Amino acid sequence: MRIALALRAPVVVFALSLAGCAGFSGLFGGEGEPAAENKPVAKSESKAAAKKKPAGTKAVIKDTLIVAGKRIGPVSVGMPVSQLYDVMGEPIQSVKGRGSERYVFEDLQVVVDDADGNVVTVSTESPDYATADGLKVGLTDLAVKAGLAKLQGQLVIKEEGETTTYFASGISVVVASGVVKSITIRPAAGGTSG
Repeated sequence: MRIALALRAPVVVFALSLAGCAGFSGLFGGEGEPAAENKPVAKSESKAAAKKKPAGTKAVIKDTLIVAGKRIGPVSVGMPVSQLYDVMGEPIQSVKGRGSERYVFEDLQVVVDDADGNVVTVSTESPDYATADGLKVGLTDLAVKAGLAKLQGQLVIKEEGETTTYFASGISVVVASGVVKSITIRPAAGGTSG
């Protein structure tokens, strides 16, 4: 009897270890499901998902990262307006301009070119979005200079009174009274949008 009990304990520990390695965090207070990347996708689900995604659209990234020349969070430069609507929903405001339309969402402002219906620029005034180096709204002018110095390409500085705008490849940063007020992403010079 003692031998059988002595053998069961290591087997139970081994089984629990395997379950943990397989991504089951719920055994001791976790979620109780395998990690998302380990969840199988039914063939019918993957076919349905493929049908919903129009040809020529890209996968949407759902984060708060600012990438110069590419995107702010889920909105990318070059994104079709139909995909913008799918990702962001109804804008708070829409303003028609010459050859473009500006859509205002809660944390983002997006300009779409009328000619091709694609996103031209994405801007934010929210500190919730940041570059990988931590450049975001609310930082000081010194932090901006340090962050932009790491980007490739020429840095152009435009000063008007207490407002300074820094232009680098694919990104511009507006600083007023020594603090970042907005960040705008546009296609990088000589680059592609996506």
